[in-house]
Amino acid sequence: MELETWFKTKKYPHIGLPITIKDYNWVKEYVENPEKVRTHSFLPLIHKVILKRKFRADKEVPARNPSGKRKRKLAKPKDRHIFFASHLDSLILSKYNEILATAYEKYIENLNFNESVVAYRKIPISKGSKKNKCNIDFAKSTFEFIQKNNTKKLTAIVADVTSFFDNLNHKILKKQWTKVLNETTLPQDHYNVFRSLTNIKYIEGDQLFESYGNTMMVKKGIPNSSNKSEFVRKQIKNSKFFKEKGASHYCDKKEFLKNNLNLVISKNNSEGIPQGSPISATLANIYMLEFDQEIFEKVSSIGGFYQRYSDDLIIVCDQEHENEIIQLIRDKVETLVDLKIEPNKTKVFRFEHVKGKFTGFEIDEKTKTPNFNQTLEYLGFSFDGRRVLIKTSGFSKFYRSMKSSFKKSTSLAIHSKNPDKSLFKSRLYKRFTHRGAKRKLIYRPSKADKTVYEKTNEYYWGNYLSYINKANDSMKSINGENYVQRQSRKFWKKFNDLMKFHEARLK
Repeated sequence: MELETWFKTKKYPHIGLPITIKDYNWVKEYVENPEKVRTHSFLPLIHKVILKRKFRADKEVPARNPSGKRKRKLAKPKDRHIFFASHLDSLILSKYNEILATAYEKYIENLNFNESVVAYRKIPISKGSKKNKCNIDFAKSTFEFIQKNNTKKLTAIVADVTSFFDNLNHKILKKQWTKVLNETTLPQDHYNVFRSLTNIKYIEGDQLFESYGNTMMVKKGIPNSSNKSEFVRKQIKNSKFFKEKGASHYCDKKEFLKNNLNLVISKNNSEGIPQGSPISATLANIYMLEFDQEIFEKVSSIGGFYQRYSDDLIIVCDQEHENEIIQLIRDKVETLVDLKIEPNKTKVFRFEHVKGKFTGFEIDEKTKTPNFNQTLEYLGFSFDGRRVLIKTSGFSKFYRSMKSSFKKSTSLAIHSKNPDKSLFKSRLYKRFTHRGAKRKLIYRPSKADKTVYEKTNEYYWGNYLSYINKANDSMKSINGENYVQRQSRKFWKKFNDLMKFHEARLK
């Protein structure tokens, strides 16, 4: 049975049981019925804050590390506010995301800025190809434009919209939503979805957890039965252990409506939609339609390049248009879409010949003072006019993840009931080395015969090294050599050093 593309089950705990493949038929019938969606009562979202660690150069310390770069210090973490919809609500949003994404593609297919909007879209690598472009391809097209115009003096302006999802104007969103559907007003089922995203009601996940005495519903097998199970409440020390302990849900819907409505917070305002919902990304593209049109037309008229990836945009133009374009994007983002681009979040880079070499460097927007130590950074890559590299922050994040996984694996081995107390080596090798970098089709045991493996529609997408290899192959036409791949040459040694260290802890 081939499932609808919008039917994507999630495993995070919420109000009510998670939806599984067994629920497909009734869910499909419900979600694809406009009348059901029109009268559907959406449950409150569950809100969580994810802290993202940030490292910055320590400018107060003159000492530098052996590579010549400043030592880095831990800066103030960045808060990401994520809202999780209940499992049925999430599938409704996923279905309506599919409807809107299709309508959006039809709306812009013949518009001149079609190829400039690149985030959250399925854009084929070439006409008729089943493979779609990713951030590697989008970054590459930007760098190629700069490289092809290396006889000129260029400016690259990189900006992002301030708190994008939190500040979307509801009136503009509704107007653009209606326009894309080619309607005069929102159909009633769409309007109910619109209301669920703009009249936000949510619960703090930790408060709901605490209201049940730090317990969660967990699936448990019934004694003397191989195929029956039940849900029981289980004490869990902290919400970070939900996945490890198999937490399925906080409570059922009826229980929540009876006991926990006092925890619901209403966010009644005229702007903002929840970040993290299945439909938010497509709505972002729909919202920016008029902005994309006007910016593209202006930049194209001066022979420039425009690309927008969600709330990040880049414009490349001749240096003589630098000030004009910077002011233009700030004015248009305010007048057309009621948003803002903060000056301190706007980076300006110049590309020109310096000492006989085509070189990219940052400048101070006001004083025009050059900083030759800082090159263009966009979509996870850096480009100095001659060579493309992956940003060092990506490698640092991967190494921190590696260290954390070894630490957790060691802790599990120490506290496990297995007498040999061994690490889960195969998982570590698969996740962090070239042994797991190959992308391949997943086979699973047949339901009829467990000894026979059958093809699935799922793929194992590899690990971070897969991404590095793909980026290296793609950027080689610009680099000429395997510069990206060389950036990862120390990973194998670091992996083996961690393996030796943690194996020694288990002896």
